Amino acid sequence: MDRPGALPTYSPSRISTYESCPRQYKYRYIDRIPRDEESIEAFLGSRVHEALNKLYRDLQLDKDPSLPGLLDYYEWDWGRRWHDQVRIVKQDYSIDHYKRLGKRCLVNYYQAHKPFDRGQTVGLEHRVTSSLDQAGRYRIQGYVDRLVRVRPGHYEVHDYKTSGRLPPQDQIDTDRQLALYQLGVVGMWPDAEEIELVWHYLAFGKELRSRRTPEALERLKTATIALIDRIEADTEFTPIKSLLCQWCAYLSICPIWTGRTAETAALPVGVTGDGGSKGISASGDGMSIDLRSFLREALVEAIRAAAETEAGEVRVSEDGRLWVHLDEPTEPDASNGRADGWIQLSEESLSLLLRQVERGRWSAEIVEKLERYLATDSLGDIT
Repeated sequence: MDRPGALPTYSPSRISTYESCPRQYKYRYIDRIPRDEESIEAFLGSRVHEALNKLYRDLQLDKDPSLPGLLDYYEWDWGRRWHDQVRIVKQDYSIDHYKRLGKRCLVNYYQAHKPFDRGQTVGLEHRVTSSLDQAGRYRIQGYVDRLVRVRPGHYEVHDYKTSGRLPPQDQIDTDRQLALYQLGVVGMWPDAEEIELVWHYLAFGKELRSRRTPEALERLKTATIALIDRIEADTEFTPIKSLLCQWCAYLSICPIWTGRTAETAALPVGVTGDGGSKGISASGDGMSIDLRSFLREALVEAIRAAAETEAGEVRVSEDGRLWVHLDEPTEPDASNGRADGWIQLSEESLSLLLRQVERGRWSAEIVEKLERYLATDSLGDIT
């Protein structure tokens, strides 16, 4: 339904929340239900971001940042910001594991970029805004981790990632977040004739770069407007079961989980005093629930439903492997799981699926669901 007046200002994270789970979106952005819980992954990311901001603030004041000083600040900030609502979901890891990961991220970045003399930092956590349409009804905002002016007319949008997963270049080239930030930079800095998008995957010491053509940005505007219209028209906000449920701050009030048992509804994992974590309890009436199997089954249902709306096909083999049918012919190849137009879902095959997104045959949403299905094979990995 169209609402009178201007629409809410959207952000990439707000849109992504809806794609992940419309009910979580409703709780957070419409009902505005407060939650004090924070995942250890989010806490870690915030501490690393803050340390890197401190590094560049020092540089702006002509203070030469040292690596020991940077790590000392990280330790101090971790201690002062820690709170008892930080949750560890992955039971095999302690607080110290995550803290050491953050240090590794900072060491990797420092060693790769010292003496930090590429361009001029013109903004840290800098807010950018943009209109997607001429009437200004659809507005986007976001916060750029670091905006750099390399030379007159040439800017870089930098984003720090502490994820334990390194995405392929195809995925970087279709990423929505930084491309939307680019629209904001163009609107706010008219001299920005050349803009490069830069992702720092800190755990790997890896830098990924991408550029967007004017045509790609126009397609992005159209697709984002359509998605906002879809969000605004939603009145049900149906929850989606997925691997991400483990990290959701609203799990205890979600109808999917509260409709089962009280113990299941209390699935969020607490941190013990020794830096470990409590186990996931998914049984309360004598029935033990295999969380991994439950999530995989739920994802298969969601993938099948999404594929049907896009004239796609999905099959699950007896050994639990997921197969998807592409619109393009594929040569049979037992080594990489291709047969008669069908391709086995794997990390390697995601690039072919992303190609379907680029050609407008599949949506990014269904590819994201396929990625989640793959993630259930690696619940023990830090991401």
